Amino acid sequence: MQRLTRFSLENPMATLALLLVATVFLGAGVPRVEQAYGYRVMVGSEHPAIQGLDSLVSEFSGGYPVRVAWECGAGHPCENVFDPASLEMAEALTRELASEASIISVVGPANASVLVPGEDGFTARRFVENGAVVRDAGALAEYVLADPLWVGDLVSADARLGVLVLQPADNQPSTEVRVADTIESILEAHRGRGFSYFVVGDAPAAVSSGRALAQSTSDLIPYLALVIGVLLYLLTGSWQQTGVTLATMGVALLWTLGVLGWLAWPQDGILQVLAPVVVIVGVCDAVHFLHRYAAERLASPGRPSRHGLLAAARDAGPACVITSLTSGAAFASFAFSDLDTFLRFGVILTIGVLICLLLSFSLLPLLIDKLPAEAPRPARVSRAWAPLMDGALSLSSARAPSLLAASALLLGVFGFGWVVHLSADTNLNEAIGDKSEHYHAVASLEEALGSSQTLELDIRLPPEARIEDVDTLDRIAALSQGLSRVPGLGQAESVLNLIRRLNRLVHADAPEFERIGASTHANAQLLELLAFDDPDTLGRWLSLDRSRLRISLASLSASHAEREAALVEVRRQIRQTLPESWDVRLTGEFAVSHAWVRDLQATQLRSFPIAFGLVFILVSIFLRSWKLGLAAMVPTLLPVVVVLGAMGWLGMSLDVARAMIAAVVIGIGVDDAIHVLAHYKKRRDAGDTSHEAMGAALRHSGRAVVTTSIALSLGFLTLMMSAWQTVASFGLFVAISILGALVATLLVLPALVFAVAPRPALAHSPLNRPLNSPLNPATPLTPSRPATATLLRRKD
Repeated sequence: MQRLTRFSLENPMATLALLLVATVFLGAGVPRVEQAYGYRVMVGSEHPAIQGLDSLVSEFSGGYPVRVAWECGAGHPCENVFDPASLEMAEALTRELASEASIISVVGPANASVLVPGEDGFTARRFVENGAVVRDAGALAEYVLADPLWVGDLVSADARLGVLVLQPADNQPSTEVRVADTIESILEAHRGRGFSYFVVGDAPAAVSSGRALAQSTSDLIPYLALVIGVLLYLLTGSWQQTGVTLATMGVALLWTLGVLGWLAWPQDGILQVLAPVVVIVGVCDAVHFLHRYAAERLASPGRPSRHGLLAAARDAGPACVITSLTSGAAFASFAFSDLDTFLRFGVILTIGVLICLLLSFSLLPLLIDKLPAEAPRPARVSRAWAPLMDGALSLSSARAPSLLAASALLLGVFGFGWVVHLSADTNLNEAIGDKSEHYHAVASLEEALGSSQTLELDIRLPPEARIEDVDTLDRIAALSQGLSRVPGLGQAESVLNLIRRLNRLVHADAPEFERIGASTHANAQLLELLAFDDPDTLGRWLSLDRSRLRISLASLSASHAEREAALVEVRRQIRQTLPESWDVRLTGEFAVSHAWVRDLQATQLRSFPIAFGLVFILVSIFLRSWKLGLAAMVPTLLPVVVVLGAMGWLGMSLDVARAMIAAVVIGIGVDDAIHVLAHYKKRRDAGDTSHEAMGAALRHSGRAVVTTSIALSLGFLTLMMSAWQTVASFGLFVAISILGALVATLLVLPALVFAVAPRPALAHSPLNRPLNSPLNPATPLTPSRPATATLLRRKD
């Protein structure tokens, strides 16, 4: 880092030219950054869950539907769903929505088939025919309210709520944006007639919540800049240095976003926090550089600023390099996730941290060197930190056994809560919070219909099993009956419902014939009749070549544990009921949500040990001691275990953002210990005892360590302004963990070092030093002004 700083200061024009070229090139990538929303962009197109969903959508036009619901009754322009006003509105909506290229099908009360008796046994009727509401709508409603393919899907049991089911053309992020915008623009015209709507589905929920998150993240940047600016001013006493530091972080952020754009990676919900996290973490290197620069200027007030900048780079550079590498390694551990969103987050944040390091030791010193000369900050402010650090050292030394015992107890109790009680569980409703419109829309739909999502079974029949065979249909019936008894799932819907309904109609609507046909020939005839008279309805449940069929089971929003239990039972029912030659794939909202949370938990379990191992190796190599490397990990591990263990004991769960807490805190929380131990190692190599070296290390790095920890914690606390509850809670827990790591670094780390370091000789014991000694724990430990100057000038 010193060489980089020297090159920048000695070649200012060349440095500025290089930085300008890089800024222009990377800045051109910023407009290429696209906002993206939904499960597909977060899980990844190649994920088996998404590929299974794509296959279902392409074959049956079913998968992740969007539901547009409206209410009738008191205070609404319709008494029930089958009123002319309601049906006319539904027909207009259906026609307008179906005309959009991004929507491949719209099914609702106006256009869905109603199978009723007819001259040829049955006929497919609709509530709106030839553009007008049919006169016998009341009679048709009686058939509808007895049809399981209608009730709970298109209409509530009391006919007070109607639903349009829209199927997007695909699950691409751009399609979801068009679908959400189309729905909103079309509904706006109908709201003027007194109808009120709530929209449920991945596309509108992801788009609206994603835009809210992006807006709230953009809004908090000024507050974040203000917080960091104030802390920088308190550290430097210079608005000029504060300004150029914030400008440097701005350039680093521009570069990072430019890399994201040139990589053609979308900015999904997780990457919405990229900007604040890069600034929060990246400014720490600048803080340590400025702290050492101020100390050098104070120790040598008559020397040029360039001398102080080079000395600061020499002193702070090595530790800043290793802290940036440890932070990058921790973030890079997310690249081992099976979820695309974490891979992108880990890679791009690692790049951002390294960019901040580069600019903190090139652009920042160059800008500071060009500032008007300023007098060094009064020494009394800097000297105020020495008693605080010496007090922490004294407490740690005197209470070392108690501190270590308490730390071990905390690790045991909260570690048990983490391992045993903490699990991953998340859904979009919880992520965006209970204040969102989508949250209340889902609650309303579940209350009226008893479900808001579905589990889909995509069944591929072997060549020897024909759908019209009685044995085949009996097996499907047995499976459907068993699945309908699974807790958390509703009645199974499939082609069986159509066959049974049609068989009853061709037998004079006799209830006893509401079953499958008595022979293969009878079932084949029923399917042919339906394919001829209502092919669209049949196509939603049976493929054209009749080798694939779909079973759909409605469900409520459920926890991951409930989904896991349901899917285990579903798979057991499949194994018990169907031959091994039948290929059954589980998909739909229910299964994709389960796969998402499963991989989310795997990401947390995988990223933490990888981050811990990489950081430990890097720190041990830097300090050339595995013992010091392990000691550096303890102050960081302690708050992580306490925070996550407390979440487990309190019954909280890991959502999409909380799953990152452990690896993120391991990466940035260890920075305090690294800076302290780096100087401790230097003093030990110079011949100091462990107590003398630790005292010098705390006085040397304590102020910068406290400043960076406060900056980090306050920076992450600004995330509580986010529109997403999951991002807000992530910011809160990381801030608490960082403050915990600071306290542990000041108290537990010295106690741990003293416990493993060789005991000092009696003559060097702090208890046998003169009362005016700065290392005597019984007296104030503020060194004299000449001693302070000597310490600051000392070169090891």
